[in-house]
Amino acid sequence: MGARGAGLGRFAADLPAVDEFVSLGEGDTPLIPLDVLARRLGLRHLSAKMESLNPTGSYKDRVAAMSLSLARQRGDTGWIATSSGNAGLAMAAYGTRAGLPGFLCLVASAPLEKRLPLMPYPIGLVAVDGVGRQSTGTSESVLFDHVCAAAERHRLFLGVTAHAFNPDGMRGIDTIGYELAEQAPDATHVYVPTGGGGLLVAVARGLRHRNHPARVVVAQPEGCAPIVRFLDGEVPRPAVDRCDTDISALQLPHPPDGQLAADAVLHSRGWGTAADDKAILSAQRLLAATEGVFVEPASAATVACLLADVERGRITADDHPVLLMSGAGWKDLGRFAEDVDRLPMVDLAGVPDRVDAWAATATTRT
Repeated sequence: MGARGAGLGRFAADLPAVDEFVSLGEGDTPLIPLDVLARRLGLRHLSAKMESLNPTGSYKDRVAAMSLSLARQRGDTGWIATSSGNAGLAMAAYGTRAGLPGFLCLVASAPLEKRLPLMPYPIGLVAVDGVGRQSTGTSESVLFDHVCAAAERHRLFLGVTAHAFNPDGMRGIDTIGYELAEQAPDATHVYVPTGGGGLLVAVARGLRHRNHPARVVVAQPEGCAPIVRFLDGEVPRPAVDRCDTDISALQLPHPPDGQLAADAVLHSRGWGTAADDKAILSAQRLLAATEGVFVEPASAATVACLLADVERGRITADDHPVLLMSGAGWKDLGRFAEDVDRLPMVDLAGVPDRVDAWAATATTRT
C-alpha cells in the first residue's frame, strides 16, 4: 500500500513501527525560493515549504497517513476525529485508502470548500455548532470528551490531530522537520501557522532530531493568539477566553498542545508573532501576486507575521526564514466571491479593445 522508501516510509526508522504505510503520495513536498518577496523585504533568502501540495492539500495528510497506518497495525475497527476541515479531508481519504470506516465531527463554520470535498467519501459526518469562531475552551472540551468516549466505546482510532489525543499519529508531521533539515540546512527561522499547537510541536521535534538550529516562530491571528500572548507574558497559560478570528483552522482558544508548543518555541530560542485578520488576508493576496503561490489564510498568517517581524527588526537581511505553507488556497475561496462578481462582461466584438487596453499598462510593467 505504501513503499517504505518514499514519503513517510523514507523515515520509517524514526517513526512508530508499522508493517506497512497507508499512502497516497504524501510528503517530500518542495521547498521553493520566494525571491521577489525577499527583495521587497530586503532579505537575501526567503523560502516556502509547500505542504499545500500534499494529496488532499494540507500537511494533515502526514498525520492521517501515520494514524491510519497505526490503526491498521493495531486492529482498530475504524476511526473518529474532529476537524475544521483539513484533518477531516485527510482522514476521510486515508481512511478510505486503508479500508477503515470513519466518523467525523466537522466544525459547522468550516468554509464550503472544506466541506464539499468530504461528500464523495463513505464516512459518518456531522457538522457541530458552537465550536470554531466565537468558541470557548469549554465547548472545545465537551466535543473532545464526546469523541474520546466514542473511540473507547467502539474501539476506534482517535484521529484528533493533537499530541494530547493522538501522539503517535502526530509523529507523521516530524517528517516536515526531517525534510527541512535536508532542504534548508541554512534556515535560521521556521514560521509555523499555529492553532492547536500540534504542527509546531512536531516540526520543532523533527528539527531537533536532526540537530537543526532554526528558531521556531509561532504565527497566530490576533483574535485567537493564546500561545503568542503566553510567550509575551500577557496570560498565565496558553489559553484565552474566546476565539475572535475568521481565519479557519486557527480558531482554538484553548489549544490542546499549547504548552508543548510554547515549550518548543522557547527551546528553539524562537518567539510568537500575531497579525490581525486584515493583515493576514492582505498577505494572502500579496503572496499570490508576487510569487504565484496561493495558500489558505491560515498559511498566509506566516507571511503577515514575517512582515511584522521584518518591520520590527526581528528578522534581518542575513537571516533565511522559511514559511510553512500548511494548506492550499482552494480550501477557502468565499472571500473572493465579490472579486468574481466585479468581472467585466463584454461581447465578442469588445475583446480586442479590452486586450489592447490591458496590454498598454501591463506590458510596460514587465
